[in-house]
Amino acid sequence: MNAQSEGGNNGVREDGTVLKKGSWTTVEDALLTDYVRANGEGNWNSVQKNTGLARCGKNCRLRWANHLRPNLKKGHFSPQEKRMIIELHPKIGNKWARMATQMCDE
Repeated sequence: MNAQSEGGNNGVREDGTVLKKGSWTTVEDALLTDYVRANGEGNWNSVQKNTGLARCGKNCRLRWANHLRPNLKKGHFSPQEKRMIIELHPKIGNKWARMATQMCDE
């Protein structure tokens, strides 16, 4: 039984290109950013086909969501955000994605 039949691809695209792992370069970030600006978020597996980026769709999605998204807030919490966390944590616990959604709604 080979890797394909087991559901994995061992980091190789269908065309035989080896998918890159590890740190992203500024060129890769620019390719991904340009692609998302032109095509929107979603269908992450098409990124590699349309840009030549040797990264899997999951890595592209995670890079965009966690590092490149324009509305991604980085840095320290404001005093108001700290208060909201203190108020929400006893109610919803360590469900941080849910807490973030509720904080954005208020």
